Amino acid sequence: MKVAIIGLGFSGLRAAALLESSGVQVDMYEARGRPGGRMHCIDEGDGVLYEAGGEWIDSEQHRCMALLREHKLEPDHRGHWPQKLVFKGKHTNEHLIWNDALEDDLRVEAAARESCRGMKNPPWENSGCEELDQRSLDGFLREHTSSERGLWWVTAKNRSEKGDDPDRIGLMGWLAGAINRPDRDNDAVNAHRIPGGSRQLSERMLGRLKGSVQFGAVLSRIRQNGDGVKLVFEDGNAEADKVLLTIPPRCLERIVFEPALHVAKRCAIEACESGRAIKISWHFSSPWWREEDWGGSMLSDTSIQQTWDSSMGEAAVLTAYVCGEQALKWGGLGDPVSAGLYELQQLFPAARQHYVRGWYHDWQRDPYSRGAFSHLAPGYVMEHMRHMAPAEGRIFFAGEHTSVWGGSLEGALESAERSVREVLGLAGK
Repeated sequence: MKVAIIGLGFSGLRAAALLESSGVQVDMYEARGRPGGRMHCIDEGDGVLYEAGGEWIDSEQHRCMALLREHKLEPDHRGHWPQKLVFKGKHTNEHLIWNDALEDDLRVEAAARESCRGMKNPPWENSGCEELDQRSLDGFLREHTSSERGLWWVTAKNRSEKGDDPDRIGLMGWLAGAINRPDRDNDAVNAHRIPGGSRQLSERMLGRLKGSVQFGAVLSRIRQNGDGVKLVFEDGNAEADKVLLTIPPRCLERIVFEPALHVAKRCAIEACESGRAIKISWHFSSPWWREEDWGGSMLSDTSIQQTWDSSMGEAAVLTAYVCGEQALKWGGLGDPVSAGLYELQQLFPAARQHYVRGWYHDWQRDPYSRGAFSHLAPGYVMEHMRHMAPAEGRIFFAGEHTSVWGGSLEGALESAERSVREVLGLAGK
């Protein structure tokens, strides 16, 4: 059996390894000129190494940890500097958070636990939750907070985690994440990074594979019949017995399927949202934030929203992560790097003195992702979620958007395992 894998992000790379270990011939196709997908570590020289895409691994993401160990890598543990909080010009940190914000945060957590009571996986099987699914996370946060600072704090945290504004996030989709993590410890969140960057891991994974690899392969059409599948790329054709699609939902929309996908599948693809997110990374002559007794990690009510120390090499790099409507505004600026630096120096004047150069990465405008990681909009769980992962004939689907661990590297790896079982005819066994 020959299987074509479209997309060499981490779900595609993992699926290829699992299929080859089962004796399957694998041909791999990637639109970019590199593996890794939305995990993209950049080496700018002079010791500047940083992640332009996905970056963090939670301690509870066991598949990620196992993958690192498989490739002889130890997770890079995040430092213990407390996160700085800036609201209306007032500075504090997460260990000394304002009482009203802390009380609101605890109320939201308690309400979430109560809402999850008795829920099961997969989330769409929770009959009677249709009303919850129609609500937005924003409405839930507003309902359970009583102070302006508290609402900002819980909004900022969830915007960061979901990659978009809470009014775009469905409440049931958010609660589905809580079902997967019933005993989550805050110290487990964003606890690790891939040592040496995601590029090192993706290249190690690719280096172990035996199948053929074609980069610059942009898929435009899939024709399937009883004998196999024909793939039509912009610069040629290929054939396989089965095909595994691991590309993001916004890119799936652009592919012509013959015969057409079932209506429920097409609607699920179109309804799946991708985060509106950008990263701005600045190289500094020294890590001035440490000299100010600050680890670089910050949530603020300014337009740069969030920062952290993203240095993975010898050079000092600070990255801003901006999501939602604010990300759209940054995308319209002529020089987001300089504009972001200006905003940063309003809070920390030392930024200008130590600045060397910077870079801007807009995942909404990336042609092979058209957004950051997926999230579940209001109404998605009960109406569409169950239709995203199932195969259509000889066409199979993987990627974090097909997983109950959506929006994470863990979800990408889980989807690879599930889709390989389906390709091999082992689903449900």
